Amino acid sequence: MPLLGGAQWIVGTTLALVIARRSRVFGGAGGAPRRIAWLAVLVFIIAGIAVVVSLIAARRADSALLLPTHATSAWRVRTVEILSIVGWMLGTVAALWNGVLGVSLRRRTAIQELKRRTDRVRDYRTPRAP
Repeated sequence: MPLLGGAQWIVGTTLALVIARRSRVFGGAGGAPRRIAWLAVLVFIIAGIAVVVSLIAARRADSALLLPTHATSAWRVRTVEILSIVGWMLGTVAALWNGVLGVSLRRRTAIQELKRRTDRVRDYRTPRAP
């Protein structure tokens, strides 16, 4: 469980940070996906803390200290799974939102480029006054 949780933590946190950085390109329109991505980072940080706690608990399992019933192995696994699912869902929503913003930005850029080119052709064909 710690290895799988650690791998999810690293990949999820990295992707959420990339999504948050990418949403800056869209200015004010990217504010909402940026906040969602930062929320996903926060969830992954909490999941990372849960992984560290599970590693510590796994080391203490052999000692004389008994863990409380809410800190059993199944509970720790379920906690990391739920936090990972929430983090991945938030990251997916932010990534899809960024994708929609990216498509609309490319569309606007293509329209502006087409207008610029047609204006240049129109200016070229228009006879100039002597």
